[in-house]
Amino acid sequence: MLKDKTLETKLNELFSEWQQMDRNSPDASKAALAFYDEQIFPLVKTKLNELFLEWQQMDRNSPDASKAALTFYDEQIFPLVKKVFLNKPTNRPNKEYDVLILTVGFSPEPLILSILAIEHERVALLYTEETAKFLPRIQDETNLLLSHLATREIDGSSTVEVYETIIDLYTRWGKPKNIAVDITGGKKSMVGGAAMAGAALGADIYYVDNTSFILGKPEPGSEYLSLLDNPYTVFGDLEVEKARNLYNGHDYVGAQRIFDQLKTQVRVPNKTIFYEAYEYLCTAYEAWDNIDFGKACTFLDRLLNILEQFQTLDELNPLSVFQSRLKEQKEALECLLQFLKNHQLALAAPNGFHFAFTLYHNALRREAQGKLDMACLILYRLLEWIGQYRLALYDIDTRQPNYSNPKLGMHQDKLFEGYIKTRKNVFARLKQPYQEISTFPDRIGLLDGYFILAALEDEIVKDLNWSELWSRIQTRNQGIFAHGMGKVEQKDFKAFKSTVKEIFKKAQDLENIDADAFDEQHKFITPLP
Repeated sequence: MLKDKTLETKLNELFSEWQQMDRNSPDASKAALAFYDEQIFPLVKTKLNELFLEWQQMDRNSPDASKAALTFYDEQIFPLVKKVFLNKPTNRPNKEYDVLILTVGFSPEPLILSILAIEHERVALLYTEETAKFLPRIQDETNLLLSHLATREIDGSSTVEVYETIIDLYTRWGKPKNIAVDITGGKKSMVGGAAMAGAALGADIYYVDNTSFILGKPEPGSEYLSLLDNPYTVFGDLEVEKARNLYNGHDYVGAQRIFDQLKTQVRVPNKTIFYEAYEYLCTAYEAWDNIDFGKACTFLDRLLNILEQFQTLDELNPLSVFQSRLKEQKEALECLLQFLKNHQLALAAPNGFHFAFTLYHNALRREAQGKLDMACLILYRLLEWIGQYRLALYDIDTRQPNYSNPKLGMHQDKLFEGYIKTRKNVFARLKQPYQEISTFPDRIGLLDGYFILAALEDEIVKDLNWSELWSRIQTRNQGIFAHGMGKVEQKDFKAFKSTVKEIFKKAQDLENIDADAFDEQHKFITPLP
């Protein structure tokens, strides 16, 4: 008990008066706070200083004397420390947590303060074999119910074990939303593991700090609860750089996952909006890459809404520069969505070229990733589309071709004669085995399509180098994604790409396509702004 009964009585009276004061308005709350600061705290601080000075002067030259000094601190000083600590509004977070997780070191007092100050449903104490002896005191002074308490013995030297233990508790408790982690106690390895786990779970991380230590104890009354910055607010920029590198390598899924994680873990409003915007960009581009035009359109729309809503947000300025292009890309996706309902629209100029440029840029991204077999396959599809689109001008559907319609401009027999002649000449020139046929194909493949276009004297095949076309088709056919088991080499791919690019450009010229505009509209924004 306090030796100075008069001061103790006076403090109790002042505390009672302060607790009963009105706090129902800002002015009333301010008055109550001023009363505490001016009337109560000076007396408490004076008494604490007296007791602390007496404690410092106590004999510690024997085990019994040291024990007596420790008992004096626990019974005379710490009760006042608790009272001061808990009556400071800044030490009482205005939030209730589902779980409070603490690492236990050799000083239980800060943990007791933390548990008493932070509202919680459950508490988990991570202790070592050496610090287990402090658990009864912590439980007793905080009135922790066993039903709301979990204790885990850990190896205090293993950061990984601390991390895994916290993640395990989080999972066992049904992944609660509001988590607090106190890293005041324990070895640095324990603190590091707890901080990393807390950051990974999006927890609020607390630390009971003080102004100075004397004889291993904090200056009484100087203790305060500090809410630390989530490490992800510090490391967030590093994570963004990881995402940026993944994005620039066309790994949109990897980049999206990082932005999604940052969005939930860095609880800073402006940064959350920034991460969400970039997450939507990555999601949209990944969907577009996977020919999921609906999903791509949805997420580009969400991104555009964010850019529109937060025009003044500095963090979004680099992306806002591309707002007009993003709008154009959304328009392209809306056209592509229509093609899914009616594939004939994809074969009509100019809108059909949205599909062609989608294929072309998809192939370029696969090339950049070193996926030449896949890039070759996509360019083959573009080459096939060019033939389909030119045949569609004559009302020839490659799936169910009609070889006798007014748009052909010639009789079916004459068309067949031209088709056979071209076919024979090309095979002879290439010195390839030729098989006689007596009818048109029921379904038109890529090479037959170009033979028919030659019979129609279509401009797309004028001056076409049939040897190159044949060679490029064989490059695709021998790839592992087509009919062979070979790997497409860089030199073969470059030749394939050059041939397709030449024919594609000719197709654009024949329709007076604004190639630069289409190219810009379908080129993904890179590098990540």
